[in-house]
Amino acid sequence: MSFICFTILPIFIGTIGLSHYLSPICCTPFVDSHTASLHSELNKVYFSDCPTKLFSLDGFKTKVRLFTGAFVLNYATTEKLLMDMNNNGINKAIIQQINPPDKNSADIMEEIVTKNERLYTFGSVHPFDKNIDSQIKHYMNLHIKGWKLNPHVCGFSIDCKESSALIEKLSKTGLPILCCSGLGLPQNVLSTNIPSKQTKKDVLNQRLDKYEIVLNTFPDTTFILAHSGCFEFENMVNLLKNHQNVYTDISIQPAEHIKTLIEKTGSERILFGTDYPFVTQAFSILSVLRATKNEDERTFIFSKNAKKLLNE
Repeated sequence: MSFICFTILPIFIGTIGLSHYLSPICCTPFVDSHTASLHSELNKVYFSDCPTKLFSLDGFKTKVRLFTGAFVLNYATTEKLLMDMNNNGINKAIIQQINPPDKNSADIMEEIVTKNERLYTFGSVHPFDKNIDSQIKHYMNLHIKGWKLNPHVCGFSIDCKESSALIEKLSKTGLPILCCSGLGLPQNVLSTNIPSKQTKKDVLNQRLDKYEIVLNTFPDTTFILAHSGCFEFENMVNLLKNHQNVYTDISIQPAEHIKTLIEKTGSERILFGTDYPFVTQAFSILSVLRATKNEDERTFIFSKNAKKLLNE
């Protein structure tokens, strides 16, 4: 079985026109000290809280969400995605697929993107597939803009020998490789009984120290590391500093982290993203607006960087 996920892992959308659409909101009004303090606290807020006790209301709710999270994909139809894009002033979006070995939705995705010029897609190949060369060849005849790897969801370590062999083949196509990155849960949650044993094992597949090995092996390949390393955000700053071939998207990150990325690495390799449909597009839009201080930074993040990667 294959899942079609509309911008589910990172959606560095807003490739055209988003920052201009939002520019009237970007002016900073005069606020009193109480309002400024409130804004400062909001800048630290993630899209979700992370309880550390299973035997609590929040812990139980989180356990249920982790078990039933995939059901949110029922929301991710083409029509609903486009409706949300219209409501949030987003012009274009990347849609993704998640597949087990030897399964893919390449032709379905091709049909979707050829029917709607506002949607793009990336090819998806599993490292354990039997016919990797033929899959890559087939994808290169379709309208893909890059490649997507899902270490956590698809159950492989990003630095395993099969993954490295696949990345070597994908690198030869000259297209960017988008990967989920970083711990998807904070360490203090991983040490509890809230996530299952399998979840704890899977989230380790995309730790940033594993990406350090991959990036050193493929210094000339363009990588997009999704979610800014999730709960390993501090390490993402160092990766961006040390590897000029790396971009990152800001999906799930609060404004304070995005601001830190801009201050320490610049805005030229940061991409807008949301993790839709798990996270609303509005959360990421507001986080970027809170983090940026001028229109140049917003233009790079909302539009210019993505257009460069997508050759638009």
